[in-house]
Amino acid sequence: MKNVLIMGGSYFIGKHVVNTLKHDYKVYILNRGTHPFNDKQVHELICDRNDALKLKEVLSPYRFDYVVDISGITQAQSDNLINALDLSTIKKFIYISSSAVYHINKAKAPFKEGDPLGGDSPFKAYADHKREAEMHLKNRLSKNIFIALRPPFVYGENNYVLRERLMFKLIEEAQPIYVPSSNNQVHFVYVRDLALHVKEAIEDIIPPGIYNVGDSQALSFEAWVNACAKVVKKSANILFINPDDYALKATDFFPFFDYDNVLSVSKIKQYSKTETPFSKGLENAYKDYQLIRETVLLKKSMENARDTIKNNAVLKR
Repeated sequence: MKNVLIMGGSYFIGKHVVNTLKHDYKVYILNRGTHPFNDKQVHELICDRNDALKLKEVLSPYRFDYVVDISGITQAQSDNLINALDLSTIKKFIYISSSAVYHINKAKAPFKEGDPLGGDSPFKAYADHKREAEMHLKNRLSKNIFIALRPPFVYGENNYVLRERLMFKLIEEAQPIYVPSSNNQVHFVYVRDLALHVKEAIEDIIPPGIYNVGDSQALSFEAWVNACAKVVKKSANILFINPDDYALKATDFFPFFDYDNVLSVSKIKQYSKTETPFSKGLENAYKDYQLIRETVLLKKSMENARDTIKNNAVLKR
């Protein structure tokens, strides 16, 4: 079996990538050990990747055929990893980037791989760091081995970010769902599809390069909420509001920024037909939510924003 190193690998995206690869490859994961994988098929390496010397010490005994970097955010983290690896054995290096890298004031949705990057992103430092890390890897690695996947919003089982789980909770409890009146478009990729894209990249189905990944169609905020309601089998009480009326930002009460975060995915679709129907992926996410629903809590800041709206209602149905 060929060796795969997965940076991250024990929670959400990483967990699905590991489960997709572990039957066909000898899988190593490296993280801080916060969420042990506890699988005899998986070799766990414990290290903080920000510690360059320790990372080199931990990785030096190993040679890898493939590297999948899920946890990398900063340029320094990318540098630490490259410096700790024997690059001569690596056939593919796959970096999970982000749709946040695009310059939303110089490019227009759907964003294409060649569109301008950077700018004053609503994702702030995260967007800057992901862009810098991706570009640094592109410059340091051979173009014959480097693949960057730029997902939009990833959803599915084990998603710890309060997006679909938030909607499931509010819908089940028959609470109002405040939606920005801009009703922007948002784009999604099912976590298992993203994991399969990683496998396709390893197996030369997707050639080296930079790719947007995501479903064929984006959804409006309203359509997304209603899709969540459909799998819960209840109606969503949607109330449209203008955040400015309450001196709020969209993300104070809703899980997305109010701009069209939509990608062109025509490039990757030339090579990959992987795409789970959104309704099916959401059904799987809801089944997962039902197992942990008691642990899903709104942040205090979101509760406060919802109270502000409720107590100063200027609502449109």
